[in-house]
This record gives sequence, structure tokens and C-alpha cells, in this order.
Amino acid sequence: MKNYLAEAWDEFLSLPVCDAPSELAGFLSALPAKQEGDRVRVDTRKLVIARRIMKLTGYLSAETRREIIPRGGNFLELDKNRGRALLQIQNGAYSELNARSFRKWAWFRGAWGGCGSLYLPRVGYYMSLRPPRRGNCEKRLSAILRASGVSAGARPKGGRTEYIIRGLEDIVTILAGMGLVRTSLMFEETAVLRSARGAANKMTNCDRANIGKTLDAARLQMRLVETLDEKGLWSEISPQLAEVARVRREHPSASLGELGQILTKPVSKSTVEYRWKKLEAFLAETDIMKTKRG
Repeated sequence: MKNYLAEAWDEFLSLPVCDAPSELAGFLSALPAKQEGDRVRVDTRKLVIARRIMKLTGYLSAETRREIIPRGGNFLELDKNRGRALLQIQNGAYSELNARSFRKWAWFRGAWGGCGSLYLPRVGYYMSLRPPRRGNCEKRLSAILRASGVSAGARPKGGRTEYIIRGLEDIVTILAGMGLVRTSLMFEETAVLRSARGAANKMTNCDRANIGKTLDAARLQMRLVETLDEKGLWSEISPQLAEVARVRREHPSASLGELGQILTKPVSKSTVEYRWKKLEAFLAETDIMKTKRG
């Protein structure tokens, strides 16, 4: 299977920048952060996120960049041993970006990049968002989901509230809103293929089960026919029962519905089943009578 999730993050990184401050504010709201003196250190284990943030800063004004980047410090540090990136931001600029007004989907894109994930396990699919407790990130995310008509389940996890979106239409709405058009089309295609494959498997399993039931019933009925032969009871049953027994001997693997259509006067599957039950009851009663006589 293609690595769809890697392709999704590739598209995320390459998205055009429509509102750098809003998207950057979304990232800063959602990523783990720690205040150290006059600066805030923001931590991410996804280097694609660090690259996206660096791309966003290139669209900020020179004055805004001077306000964000700490004096005497690097904006971005890579910790290769731990596989993460550390971003240093001026404390005042960090607070100001988080408090500013924003464009809905630009901010959401950053927030999703900071605390969201898309999952395509072997069975099913879903999207999750785990906003931090601090600030108003969780409140903003929840409000955007409601305003977009997205149904999301919520559960506590790791000291946070995790939002789970499982509906295909809801996931596609979010992906399209963030501008991940290629990913949304891929996701829809994958979901449809999985659904079709699942339906085909169910039909196959159902057919196998029905075949198994048909063969089990046929074997039982063949034993009843053999009992009629062994005990010479053909003359003691009605012509209808005798005919259905003879047809079964001639067609040992036919279903009850097929047997009904082969009879001289075709009958329904339920009628054939009723006749077999009568024959089975007759043979059982014959055994009981013989036991009593003995």
C-alpha cells in the first residue's frame, strides 16, 4: 500500500501560505511550549512541522520577525539525537500571536499540524486532535468543528481532551477546509475501496456459510433416505414425502429451493423444508414404536 500519510504531510508542507500570522498562531497554540525567561521554547517531534513554520516566517514582515526571534538566540534548533526541533520565540510576541484575531482555516491548519493526526489502519480510518489545556486552543478548535458541522467524539487522554472524527464526510470537510485537496481525494478513494472490499468479503463469507448449511442439510437428508431403504419404509410414507426423498437421492448437493423446483409439482423452499421435517418426525416416531415393542 502507498504511504498515504507521508503524502499527506508532503502536501501539508507544500501548501501555499495565505495568512502566515494566523497559521503560525495555530501552531504556537497547539505545540508543547515552555517559558524560559524572556522567551518561549516550542517543541515538535515532526521536522515537517518545523519546516512549515520556517516557511511561514518567510512571509512575515521584517519587523514581525524581529519581534518574534529572541535577541542573541537562534529561532530554530535541531536536536538530532532526540529527533525533534526546538523553536525559540520572544515571550511577548508569543502571547500576542496567540491572542490575535485569525482566519479560521489558516489558524486551524496550524493547530492541526501541532496537535492533529490522520490515521489509516488496516481497518477503518479516523482523525484525532489533542489540543493542550493551556490557553484557548481547545475552545477555538471545538468552536470551528461545531461551526463546520463536524461531529467529533471527545475523551480524556494523557491529561488532555482528545477529539476523534470518524465520519468520512466530516474528515473530508476538515481536509478540504485546510486546503489539503489531494489528501482529501486520496482519503475518499481509500475509504470507498475499503468499503467495497469489506462488502465483497461479507458477501463471500455469507455465500460460504450458506453453502456450508446447504451441504449439512443435504447430508442429513441423505441419511434419512438411507434409513428409508434400510428399514423398507417407503410404502408407509405419503407420495409427496417419497418424491422429495427420491429427488434428494438423485440430486445430493441441491439446495432446498432447487429441490422444490425439480419436483413434479414445483413447490417453495419452505414447503420442501416442511416435508423433510415431517419425514424426520415419522422416522423418529417409528424408532420409538419399535423400542416400545422391544
